[in-house]
Amino acid sequence: MAAYFAHRQVVTERMMEYYAAGICGLVALFVVLYWTRWLWARREGSHRTVGRLGLPFVACSRLLRNLLIRKVPGFKSAGHAIVVTAYVAINAAITFTNVPGNPLSSLAHRFGWISLVNMVLVVFLALKNTPLAFLTAYSYERLNCLHQIAGYTVFAAMAFHAALYTAFFSSQGRLHTVYADSGQIAAIVASFAFLSIIFSAVFLRRLRYELFYVTHISSWVVAVVAVGFHQPEFTHKALIVTLIAASMWFGDRIVRASRILYYSLNNEATLHSLPEGGTKVVMKKVPARAEPGKHCFVWIPAIRKFETHPFTIHRSSPVEFTVKAQNGFTSDLHKYAAAHPGATVRASIDGPYGTFPDPVDFDKVVLIAGGGGATFTFGLAVNALERMDQDSPKDIAFIWVVKKHENLSWFREQLDLLRTHPHSPRVNISLYVTRTSSSGSGLPPANRYAELSSEATDSPPLSPVGPDPGKNLKDAITDNTTNAATTDASVATTTRTFEEHPIKAGRPDVASLIRAAVWATPRDRRVLVAACGPDGLMRVVRDTTARLIVGDGPAVELHCEQFGW
Repeated sequence: MAAYFAHRQVVTERMMEYYAAGICGLVALFVVLYWTRWLWARREGSHRTVGRLGLPFVACSRLLRNLLIRKVPGFKSAGHAIVVTAYVAINAAITFTNVPGNPLSSLAHRFGWISLVNMVLVVFLALKNTPLAFLTAYSYERLNCLHQIAGYTVFAAMAFHAALYTAFFSSQGRLHTVYADSGQIAAIVASFAFLSIIFSAVFLRRLRYELFYVTHISSWVVAVVAVGFHQPEFTHKALIVTLIAASMWFGDRIVRASRILYYSLNNEATLHSLPEGGTKVVMKKVPARAEPGKHCFVWIPAIRKFETHPFTIHRSSPVEFTVKAQNGFTSDLHKYAAAHPGATVRASIDGPYGTFPDPVDFDKVVLIAGGGGATFTFGLAVNALERMDQDSPKDIAFIWVVKKHENLSWFREQLDLLRTHPHSPRVNISLYVTRTSSSGSGLPPANRYAELSSEATDSPPLSPVGPDPGKNLKDAITDNTTNAATTDASVATTTRTFEEHPIKAGRPDVASLIRAAVWATPRDRRVLVAACGPDGLMRVVRDTTARLIVGDGPAVELHCEQFGW
């Protein structure tokens, strides 16, 4: 029997090595694809026509991206669905291949190890200071969906591990004896801790984020300690894997806590209440590498002593955040700012985090925001303006949709900057208010973001190259918006202004605006479409942009900064 267990352990360890190789292979594929595209972009430059040798590569790359970035049911994109499918296939192959001896006990043993190694992957995908941010340009918030999938896999494998072993020991009449062992009691504790983690992720995350976070972290600590006590012998190597997961998590926490401590010295935040539940937070100290568009975790002990919350930087000197009151921390922050106008409170910061394409690398930047998503797009717009050359030919199309006119005042300074900056002629700003201040009533939801029309747009005609690409873009957007206004009741004519920017009433035809911007771009130029906002808006942006990635058009890049953490 000892020889059988030793053989089973050897086989299992070999299969776990195959699992690690499969996961590393997936990561390596993303690394190679990212750096290949990055090097190709640097080699070709932004104004060079693709040579004959490069045409097949460009055509193949754009065709794949056209298909992979589209939204599919249940997933963020088709590419995301393929990655999840590959991940599930790796787990299934490792679980059911080369299972020696009694299938019941051996499968239970294999499921236990599958749960264990996936626990390491879960931690790796949750690291705020992840190496993938450099290797693949995917920072932790963009990996969160994969973190969730891996977490569900851990729980499912653990459930099968427990169920199969229970059935096996029950068939042998040893169930009562086995579960009296301290190691098995630890396993039961770990099971309930993982159940609490899953419950918080499924039910609490959207409803009560702060309660979710506390439950999630505390349950994780209990779970990893209990797993360690479940298999405490180093010879079985399960403890080694558990310690690797715990060490990665603890190391990341140490790094983050060190930043909080460092930036807490002589640091403070000034709070300003804004209309419609907004709060402006201005930090005294600027963290290294802070730039508009990235985000930081802010610690304000006057509001929450033991919590940090992520907010997007829209100005880096000084660092400013604009926070929309939801519930919990953000609601209490707004109430405090309203009760103490201009209050200065002790604060610190952890970050910055986040990755996104450099707007300066593109000839045309199309920024689309819904509501509070403007914190990201204003950040990118300011980032690009501050780094433009005097004779830069770059254009920026800035589209912002808000519910009420009062929401525009959240970014009064940024709107004024976009109007008065020396490079402001290169910026075309479109502001939309979907509700009138007098009635406060919204427009019918049927055309919420003027969903994609039924007309095929896979091969759009390209606008001719003119002497002033910026004027072409502005004219195209203006003409397109005018046409949309005559056919769609959700878009009306300009009714008022804000900071000398015209405001249109109603919801824009976002798909048409994106198409107009891309079609007005010469074929040898690069276009960045970046958006942040609610799910409906992001779906339209993603699918529209995907259709515009074609072989005979400009190089189009998409970046979606989704709501939620």
